Amino acid sequence: MIFRRLKVCLAGFGILFAASGGAAAAQDLTALPLEALLQRDFISASRLARQVSDAPSAVAIVTADDIRAYGYRTLAEVIASMRGLYVTDERRYQYMGGRGFGDAEDYAGRVMLLVDGYAVQDNLFDQAFIDESGLIDLELVERVEYVPGTGSVTYGNNALLGIINVVTRKGRDFDGARVSAQFSSQGASGQRATWGKRLESGAEVLLSASMLDIDGRNLYFPAYDTPATNRGVAEGRDGERNQRVFGKLSWSGWTVHGAWVERSKGVPTNPSQYTAFNTPFPIRDESAFIGVRHETDLGLRLHSSSSLMLGRYAYWNEREYAREECAEDEPRIVSCENDAAGVPYGYFDGEKFGVRDYKGAWWRFDQKFVGRWFAGHTLVFGAELRKDHRQAFSVRYLSPGREVLSQNEGALSRRTASVYFADDYRWSEHWTLNIGARYDDADDLDGNLSPRVALIWSPDARTSVKVSYSEAFKMPNANDRWTSGDTAVPEYVAATEWVLQHQLSPQTRVTGSLYHYRRSDLPVYSAAVEDYVAEGSSWARGAEVEIEHLWARAARLRASLARQHVRDVDGRDAVNSPDLLGKLNFTFLLPGEALRTGFEMQYLGPRLTRERRMLGGVTLANLTLSTEQAWHGVFASLTVRNLFDRRYETVSGLGWRPDSGVAQDSLRMDGRSLWLELGYAL
Repeated sequence: MIFRRLKVCLAGFGILFAASGGAAAAQDLTALPLEALLQRDFISASRLARQVSDAPSAVAIVTADDIRAYGYRTLAEVIASMRGLYVTDERRYQYMGGRGFGDAEDYAGRVMLLVDGYAVQDNLFDQAFIDESGLIDLELVERVEYVPGTGSVTYGNNALLGIINVVTRKGRDFDGARVSAQFSSQGASGQRATWGKRLESGAEVLLSASMLDIDGRNLYFPAYDTPATNRGVAEGRDGERNQRVFGKLSWSGWTVHGAWVERSKGVPTNPSQYTAFNTPFPIRDESAFIGVRHETDLGLRLHSSSSLMLGRYAYWNEREYAREECAEDEPRIVSCENDAAGVPYGYFDGEKFGVRDYKGAWWRFDQKFVGRWFAGHTLVFGAELRKDHRQAFSVRYLSPGREVLSQNEGALSRRTASVYFADDYRWSEHWTLNIGARYDDADDLDGNLSPRVALIWSPDARTSVKVSYSEAFKMPNANDRWTSGDTAVPEYVAATEWVLQHQLSPQTRVTGSLYHYRRSDLPVYSAAVEDYVAEGSSWARGAEVEIEHLWARAARLRASLARQHVRDVDGRDAVNSPDLLGKLNFTFLLPGEALRTGFEMQYLGPRLTRERRMLGGVTLANLTLSTEQAWHGVFASLTVRNLFDRRYETVSGLGWRPDSGVAQDSLRMDGRSLWLELGYAL
């Protein structure tokens, strides 16, 4: 009920509109320790600051300026631009990959997604929503931070291989109202209304509402190119509708967040060998959270941060099963009737539809303290209590007349109590030691300790050399526990990373890193017990290098190259793990300084499908033209994605072949598309 009231209240205020805000003072975010980094409010990257990094890993940042310059619309597009990361689109969800993870249909539960420091992954699949099902409209984002390596010391479960933190803007950044509309060459249209203000009382208010409609298109799937399956064309099956509401209020040390998103989407792919191609397969995701945080200085060099979060998630889908010809030797086919050709057909056990209806709800309280009692030490310590009080699963099977024939239900819960500690100890001008540990105790699992140690050497103000070692774990999610029972156990990772950051000049910075991850207790099939056992291990190692440079007239360049080598539990090259990733982003003002150009290129190297088939590498380019400043309140941007209309495929999670015998281990992606946004700042 509380989320419904939140949605109604914010939607009512959401008819107010917001104007874009001014620039913040320049500061180098990578100069902060990890714990401090994830608590900062805003940062401007309009120019590179002097690099004196104390963070124990190589942090990557995309700012609001980058989002506008390159026309990013979703968090997935932001992530795809970051060093060493890539995104796989399965036309149901988009999944994040990098540094040894990224198998198709992996719900990204090994990288934690935070919004203003709140963990927003659902409590059924641990999914990080990065496409149109995500909670936050990118217009509201001040920056996106990617912290590679284990983050379990501070954030526990799901921070196995890294953290993505989305930091939202403040009311003062808008100082008024803004409305906008967007249109796409692929039949999409959207509207957004935002209002933000810093009131005379000092309170900051930000409210926003948006929606998006995407028409269903005809998509071709070679595995179904037969007369019986419409020559492989799924007709208008991938339509999508998205609605978002967001509110944020800050005053006198208190901050209240509220967000809600509902996405309905048609899935054009065929989910299983028992379902029918080119039939409706609708899914619906709904996520919401309310967060309250209070920060205060308690005196005696002690700072307190208290936060309470309530979260909710709901998932629904309906599948239509394939019909079968009636035969005397198959008594399970019932409800027989004749088709147009007079051939009798029916459905196994009379089941024509399958409906999944899952619901999750949780709350989390975290009390964090930061103490600076000793010279050179920054101590962070605290405790967290989380209760996943609702993890409900319901699967119903319906007849052609939609009567319920059978039903399978399950209900789970979990209570997790955690304590953690970290210390950044700068014992000299050149040396810093970062140590920390977290202990998590869940009521359905044994307790787990996650330690971390990092040593940072700064021989001068321009250079930092870091080496770190950490261990972390990931609990089995609720869906794994419901479907796999006792075979669903935690998995573990041990990570080592070496980082070099050097400021070549006030305008140029280079970042390089080497890493090695070893994951253990992964499920592997055992013929002896005819089931999966947690005895597998895999490893990943790689190298990344990135250079950033700024010129006069607000031109900036970011280029990176990442090389990775990953082996799975069978000792083979991992599925959907490209050996090479390349990124180039360049933005500059056109003559007259009224328009900005953002040009982006991304190289995704060859990668294996589940049938061990190698997909070739592909280079994609995107181009954006945008107004640098509003003209009489009017602003606009035009983005061309896949500028050179490259035809390419991504790895699919579908591991079976239809009657045609053709593999469907890859999916064809879209060609060139255009997105136009027009807006008015009041």
